[in-house]
Amino acid sequence: MSRRPLAILTYHSLDDSGSVVSIAPRTFEAQMQALARAGFVGITLREAVEYREQQGDWPSQRVVLTFDDAYASLFVNALPVLVRHGFSATVFVITGYVGRCNDWAPPPPRIGTQPLCSWEQLAALVEAGWEPAAHTHTHPDLRGVGEYETEREILFSRDELRRRLGCEIGGFAYPYGLISPTARRIAREHFRTACTTVLKRAGDEPLTALPRVDMFYVQTVALLERLIAGRLDRYLALRRWGRRARHMLQ
Repeated sequence: MSRRPLAILTYHSLDDSGSVVSIAPRTFEAQMQALARAGFVGITLREAVEYREQQGDWPSQRVVLTFDDAYASLFVNALPVLVRHGFSATVFVITGYVGRCNDWAPPPPRIGTQPLCSWEQLAALVEAGWEPAAHTHTHPDLRGVGEYETEREILFSRDELRRRLGCEIGGFAYPYGLISPTARRIAREHFRTACTTVLKRAGDEPLTALPRVDMFYVQTVALLERLIAGRLDRYLALRRWGRRARHMLQ
């Protein structure tokens, strides 16, 4: 029997730049209000997976909130909103850039240079019930990295988070959603979960290849309400097709 679908939502920066990795703070707040109004609760990936392992299915009336790269704007603009609603979230941290800015590669158009969370801010998120998770040490495209360096990038990130924040690290997200055979093997051997950027709700996928919904494509409350009601799958499929077509032309 197939599992009930679960929406794992992906955010990056909460700012007004309009970039492809940005959601306006007021939009994010409206989305969280809509979830609460519909009786949904935002939880960590760890909480969702624990439920699936115990019950054999994904939890109902829940969405998983994930934040990639640990932009400082999530500490300023997401944490207070989630605390107000009693929500939690998972944050995927690039350990080599903690307390720095998003200069691991040329940033997407319009976002410019943005600060990332400090270790003190990450500790405060953990104290508030957030789950810290690994996102490599320097955010490389793992398809172009050798086996030794891939292992170092992933496991150093995990170990540094464990050492700095004093908690177990069971989650990982592939940078850019790009997966090499080595990265996939390491994720299976060393993590409970690993997230891709495949644009769909999670169902029966392996826990180390979980799809997520990039909220750049679901910014209006109306679209979010359709997503959690299970009426947005065709739209997401069209977006997936468009992504694949663009990648083939690059």
